[in-house]
Amino acid sequence: MYLYNRYNILASMRLRLFYSSKIKPYKCDLSKTISLLDSLQEMGVSCEKNDTSMMSDQSIGDVYIEAILPSVYKKYRVRQIFGSRRHSGWLFGKQVPALLVCEKDSRIPSDVYPHENDREVTIEEFLTSLTSKTSQSSE
Repeated sequence: MYLYNRYNILASMRLRLFYSSKIKPYKCDLSKTISLLDSLQEMGVSCEKNDTSMMSDQSIGDVYIEAILPSVYKKYRVRQIFGSRRHSGWLFGKQVPALLVCEKDSRIPSDVYPHENDREVTIEEFLTSLTSKTSQSSE
């Protein structure tokens, strides 16, 4: 996870949200998520909001393949969060919004939310933690 007390690290972070404006998200308050992203953007974090209803299935699949890389390295589960064992990724960025955490100049994510390790870590949980720790460091 990132060191939150240094703005230079936050400035080097890029958050990429993938969601569908046409499907009600499962286990995600999309308006809260977007509000948290807007707050972080005001603090200098680079944020992208990508509406998958405007993307091809191939493009979404390509992003999903990028998104699973951190789960392999960090040994947490995303496959069944974004789909099932037989149909991995079919909910990615559609019914289950996804947040990719990248270095600013890289497309390769270093983290993905939601994910499951011992428990599920949601997008809102990560963004709320990042927002509160960032605001504490500025005091």
